[in-house]
Amino acid sequence: MKTSFFVKILFAAFLLSSAARAEVIFEGYYKVTQFKKHIGFFVLRNELDPKTKQFITTSYTRLAKNGFDMTESLHTVSDAGLLPVSYSYLGAEGKKTKTIDATFKKDVMTAQVTEDGKKSTITKKLKKGTFLSSILYYLMLNSKDGLKTDANFDFTAVVEELAEEKSGSSHIDKKMVTQGSLQLLKVTNKFAGPDYENLITDRGEAVTANTPATGVETELVKSSEEATEGIKTNSSVFEKLFGTIPTGKVNVYHAKGK
Repeated sequence: MKTSFFVKILFAAFLLSSAARAEVIFEGYYKVTQFKKHIGFFVLRNELDPKTKQFITTSYTRLAKNGFDMTESLHTVSDAGLLPVSYSYLGAEGKKTKTIDATFKKDVMTAQVTEDGKKSTITKKLKKGTFLSSILYYLMLNSKDGLKTDANFDFTAVVEELAEEKSGSSHIDKKMVTQGSLQLLKVTNKFAGPDYENLITDRGEAVTANTPATGVETELVKSSEEATEGIKTNSSVFEKLFGTIPTGKVNVYHAKGK
């Protein structure tokens, strides 16, 4: 997919979703590896709108080393109760492209899908309480039991890249994991594909992700340079998607954005 097309799609999504800038509560760059070889990076920003109390997530993935050529972006909006309001997804791998623009009203999802130039509409009644999978840990954090060791959580969530709802489960280990100066919860998830593991903070922020079946690992790093090393980045894409170029300094590795 040409960069110009990608930028146009992102710009349209940005205009629809960013009338006012919300408060950034998390932002970080992740290094993505497969079998310990660097293949790409992932950028994540979570925001809270102080007026509407809407929870907003924006992410960008670029895999472009060791045989990979894949790009994804996702922008989601959930209400004060963390129920879905809307999301926009864009994926490109080689010459294949897919965009999804979904809105939610009560428990009904309406998604406009364009895949390799073919357009379709998906309208689906969702199970009550269904949320967007990208906010899983924030949903768990705000649940009755919260995030704690030796806990199980069953759920139904929307798989954003498919515009489908699927059931899943998360199990938090009995013991915390020490990583440097951090004490982290270890979570094993069964949802929409191979099992995967996360190490997360008690605020629901993912520090690492590991999918044993594929050998793909993702790790939060202290600088954008470490995550993007050897991969060409496009500042205009970041600006169109995020509104500003992410610094990646609103997380456990940085005190007040420093």
